[in-house]
Amino acid sequence: MGDFINEYFSGLLQPALQYLWTNYDYCYLKAMHEKNRNVGCKTIIAGSSHAMNGIVEKEMPKSAINFSISSQDVYFDFLNVKRAIEEGRQRIENCVINIGYYMLYQDLSLSTTMGYLMSSVYGPLFGDVHNCTEEVAQAPGSMCLGDWKQQLYMDFARAYFEREGSYYGQLKMREQNNLMLANGVVWQKLSEEEKAAYARKRTADHNRLKKHRASREENGKIVLEMVEYLHGKGIKPFFVIFPFTRLYNKYIDADYRRDIFCLLDSLPLEVEFLDMNDFSDMFADEDFLDTDHLNLPGAVKATRLLGSFMTAVGN
Repeated sequence: MGDFINEYFSGLLQPALQYLWTNYDYCYLKAMHEKNRNVGCKTIIAGSSHAMNGIVEKEMPKSAINFSISSQDVYFDFLNVKRAIEEGRQRIENCVINIGYYMLYQDLSLSTTMGYLMSSVYGPLFGDVHNCTEEVAQAPGSMCLGDWKQQLYMDFARAYFEREGSYYGQLKMREQNNLMLANGVVWQKLSEEEKAAYARKRTADHNRLKKHRASREENGKIVLEMVEYLHGKGIKPFFVIFPFTRLYNKYIDADYRRDIFCLLDSLPLEVEFLDMNDFSDMFADEDFLDTDHLNLPGAVKATRLLGSFMTAVGN
């Protein structure tokens, strides 16, 4: 009987791994919310891939849970923040909101390339797809399984992420989550001219978002609502821009940075703001995977800088 049980469960390992890989972002966020309900933390973090890559949770000065995945926008940051605060086992003291230079102009739910996250992540997790069209929202985005199998595989995924305590771990490392490397390109080995070409292309994609004025107006209102919500809960808001390479900073539209300053300065409530690009001497090209995402040594530096900043302002 024991051999049968071992064989049966070993046979479930491969499909469980398949389910995890196919639904990685959904499983991660769901597991972090469950960890928050069961264990809790003092600091929550929400943002895009810059915060996902830029934070090493165990390096934070207080216990932290990171609710960041690639391309996440301000609207879905707020949904994660509200759920974490409402369900948290501990009293949360700090909320870190990653706000990349272009993010005030981003609406993930209207994206033609990332809309699949509505059906595969945010719809199942929150029952909310923001401004997404009905066709995209109902598109298949994950594996279809029987209820008991899905629960079993989700339990496997939850146990994995709760053990790792991070988006990255034994199954996925920062270096693997890199489109440049997947195409055989290693950032550190590029010439200066090649790096500049990649930076111009990357920033051109981000600079085009500036035309989305309606998204900018809506996101400004979301930021205000989020800050009011956090203050109402007695939680200190930290808006953070993670570091980018010198070439990304050279080509990104400078109006983005000024716009963030203007918005945060206009808020009727106090917030803390850290732009790690003001500390560019701390980061070299060797700390990055590409033009704007940190590798593990770079993430350790960024996390320690954030921790020092939070400590300096009394948190």
